[in-house]
Amino acid sequence: MPEQTIGPYLVLGEGDRDKIFMEGLCQNRGIAGLVVDFVKGNDRFGGHLTALTAAPGFASCKGILLVSDIDESAEESFDNIKQQLRDSDFPMPNSPLQIARKQGLPNLAILMIPHPLPTNDPRGALETLLIPAMESVNHMQAECVLTMLGCAGVTAWGRKSSQDKARVRCLISAVYEADPMHGLQYCFSPRKNLVDLGHNCFNEVALVLRHFPAWSGSAHREWAHWRAANNV
Repeated sequence: MPEQTIGPYLVLGEGDRDKIFMEGLCQNRGIAGLVVDFVKGNDRFGGHLTALTAAPGFASCKGILLVSDIDESAEESFDNIKQQLRDSDFPMPNSPLQIARKQGLPNLAILMIPHPLPTNDPRGALETLLIPAMESVNHMQAECVLTMLGCAGVTAWGRKSSQDKARVRCLISAVYEADPMHGLQYCFSPRKNLVDLGHNCFNEVALVLRHFPAWSGSAHREWAHWRAANNV
């Protein structure tokens, strides 16, 4: 594991799209002090963390934030990560956005995406979080995509995360003439006008990223309690 992937405060997403999104969001919002990396799948957090313990810079790491999709069940997805943490002997939070501590290891918390949890349908993935910011810059194409997805039967699919992935994929194809098959991980550049990283749908995620170092080192285990105590 290269030393540069570890810093005092490390954020680990599932895949490269998560990494590039969070790096872009940090740049857009002027958030500094985080090292962002990814683990190549939501079943690899435990193995990645175990490997990190042998890396030269691990001793300097003070806090780790894991970022994972809710997918079809927030409880099941969170329990999957908890089991990995248990197996790897890392600190294990009892709920999302709670700091877990263990002697000799960095403090650890888990952020489930989308955040905040949608009230109408508490499922989804990174694409679910991105949709408002993508549709806000391409209104006309977004309406056409929704019509097409309804006609094709995609809106009747049982998996919410699959619906939203199809919605994002089709919107990229409808907007980006230079490459209709453009990968999502390449869509966060401001010059491409595909994702508005300044959109308010990202505000809550940005707050967690901005204040993670201060929160993780505080006496407050719960993010909500730290926010209340610090008027954030």
